[in-house]
Amino acid sequence: MAGALAACLGGPDDRLRARAAGERLAALAAGMGGDPVSLLTRGQDAEAFRHYPAGDVYDLSSHAQFYYHSHRDGEFGHIHLFQRPRGMPRGLAPAVATVDPDAPCHLIAVGFGAGGEATELFTTNRWVTGEAWYGADAVKAMVAGLRLAPAGPWAPVARWLAALVEFYRPLIGLLVDERDRTVAAWGRAHPGRDELNDERLEITSARSIDLAADLAGL
Repeated sequence: MAGALAACLGGPDDRLRARAAGERLAALAAGMGGDPVSLLTRGQDAEAFRHYPAGDVYDLSSHAQFYYHSHRDGEFGHIHLFQRPRGMPRGLAPAVATVDPDAPCHLIAVGFGAGGEATELFTTNRWVTGEAWYGADAVKAMVAGLRLAPAGPWAPVARWLAALVEFYRPLIGLLVDERDRTVAAWGRAHPGRDELNDERLEITSARSIDLAADLAGL
């Protein structure tokens, strides 16, 4: 919903910071030479479940990582953004680890509309991502410290994505908190099932976004 960001903000300083971040995001979007989806897919029709670009976008300095994909033909798709351990703030540990010590944490997913515009932010359980599971406070610390500036052809999209995360950081924090509450409630309602890996849960929180409307509402 338009205005979801404004509802997360506190006083005038928060609004000034958000407005500056939104203006930077709008400028980056205008200068990319295309929408994020068409740039990542090179203008081709996306094949369901295939990652775009192949091999993902990986920042060798910050160890942040993202890719675009869709779950079915004709779907507008989404970006999944991750942080790997070597780039995390010190002292963070997963609440539920995996056998892979380099397993990433899923920070947020960005859904897109028919024109390649960002229309939604959402979180998931581990069945979707296979991630190491970090609690909300740890995820919010990673989001606050996100650095995403890889070299190469995907740099414009990476800068746009980093700016989008900065603009919507308060809303992402709300979604991550809601994610943990949703997972806990699901576990209570479905005893005997693993709520983190239950395919029936999948989406744990979501909000519609609209850059122009959200910026105008500040």
